[in-house]
Amino acid sequence: MYQKGFHIVRKWSFGLRSEPRHRVWGGRIASERSVAVVPVLNEAQNIRSLIESIFATGRVGRVLVVDDGSTDGTLEILEVVASEYPGLDVEVRRTERGFGTAVLFGFRECLRRYEFDRLVQMDGDLSHDPAAIPGMLDMPADLVIGSRYVRGGRIVNWPLPRRVISMMANGLARRLLGLPVRDVTSGYRVYSRRLVQTIVDQANCGGYEMLVEAVWLANQHGLTLQETPIRFLERRNGRSKLATHEEAAKFVRFVFRKSIEQLT
Repeated sequence: MYQKGFHIVRKWSFGLRSEPRHRVWGGRIASERSVAVVPVLNEAQNIRSLIESIFATGRVGRVLVVDDGSTDGTLEILEVVASEYPGLDVEVRRTERGFGTAVLFGFRECLRRYEFDRLVQMDGDLSHDPAAIPGMLDMPADLVIGSRYVRGGRIVNWPLPRRVISMMANGLARRLLGLPVRDVTSGYRVYSRRLVQTIVDQANCGGYEMLVEAVWLANQHGLTLQETPIRFLERRNGRSKLATHEEAAKFVRFVFRKSIEQLT
């Protein structure tokens, strides 16, 4: 079944093109082979500004938005923005939801669609400043993490209990899994293509714990990891979609399971 602008199978998609294009954004040519994946759900107040800001860096040639069935007008805005920016592609998932599965879906689609060397992953709610993208892409590591917990990193608008929970989760994963980074749960990252392929081939997690699994896989395969400080700004618009108790339980189970596997 076809509609103008949409290809409807298990998901809806629009903006799909077989070959990347070079385009001038903000007076610069996005000639390097970098793409971005942005998982979203109900981000009508933020999505246009985010997409425009990503392309304005001049460092990202293609952006793939993975939408989990937004109902607040996000899809209508994305269709308009896709008509203005040839580098924007959108996939709408109708049969499953969740951060981890959305990211993995985006990784698989990028490997299938695009020739790229680096992949930027970021949230769709403007908590991650696109202005940090050029500096992160300038770092040559297989995994560059925009870190809240290295010197110079900041968190704005988080209550104390949430800061404590985040720091405890990071400390648990870092110590039990022997990970050489301080912020293993940051969702602002740059991956090399070979790490994206490794994650697609080997990742088993479908929730927020896939952030830890990606770091763990990079470390297990001897790939390079670096952190750079970022300013994390809690959502400017809309309501925060916090991890559930189920997600927290999956996170803890993953960390303990992998730590036990490393001892056997």
